[in-house]
Amino acid sequence: MSIPIKKAYADTPLGQIHYRTALHPSPTKNPLILLHKSASSSACYDLLISHYSSLGHPCYAPDMPGFGNSFDPSDSDVADIHKRGTGWYVSLFMTVFQSLGLCEPGKKVHLIGHHSGAALATELAAEYPEWVSSVLLVGASVMDEAERAEMRKTYFDPFNTPVADGSHLLKTWTYLEKMGVGGDLALQQREFLDHARAWRGRMLIYGSVWDQDAVGLYMRIQAPMVVMCARDDVLWKFFGNVKALRGDVEAVECGGANFTVDRDVEGVVRTWDMLMAKGEHV
Repeated sequence: MSIPIKKAYADTPLGQIHYRTALHPSPTKNPLILLHKSASSSACYDLLISHYSSLGHPCYAPDMPGFGNSFDPSDSDVADIHKRGTGWYVSLFMTVFQSLGLCEPGKKVHLIGHHSGAALATELAAEYPEWVSSVLLVGASVMDEAERAEMRKTYFDPFNTPVADGSHLLKTWTYLEKMGVGGDLALQQREFLDHARAWRGRMLIYGSVWDQDAVGLYMRIQAPMVVMCARDDVLWKFFGNVKALRGDVEAVECGGANFTVDRDVEGVVRTWDMLMAKGEHV
């Protein structure tokens, strides 16, 4: 059964959060929350939403503030983000999830997060253990302070700030090629538009991720968890931390470089199906 993906907005005290959703007329399974990477948008989850909504999972994929069609953080929001880091995003998203009825007593969800979205999923799972049935992290930033500082040096450059001659647009296009978009022109065009739009939001979430105590949060997660990463993902060199820190967590190699949720849907589905089955029985 094909379920249409719809787009909607949730009001928050700070602005509107745009999200994609697909709701089976007779849902039989726990909801899925899908959190995108920087500087993509919820569009990266269309294939997974289509698959899982047809199986009876209500699906919700929000755009982070500063990304997709969500609001842009104000100057006061930016000051708050600098103080609170990823906690600012998590708190705002919980406001949205509550407004959508996803946090009612006894209700649980399955989480997937990709890159920056994995950082938010990690914090959500650690802070709200009674609410999360399972968590799948794709390209997770499970790094200690020194490793996060290393990534900050490499990936904290505002490379595509808009300039009058438009050269930032070509930089954005070639950046995506280097990140492993894989020769799919339609995918590259979509990601180009998302990355150009989120040039400012990208820096805000990256700064928050590099300041996050990812290891501490990761160690606190109680729900069944799997971490996936591709060899050509920029975070592959830190993938060994997953098992080194927690032998109980399965580490799965996947494909698709930094675009796994688009380019290796079969691999994600295969792993997530097994994980969700385990989460349903915990």
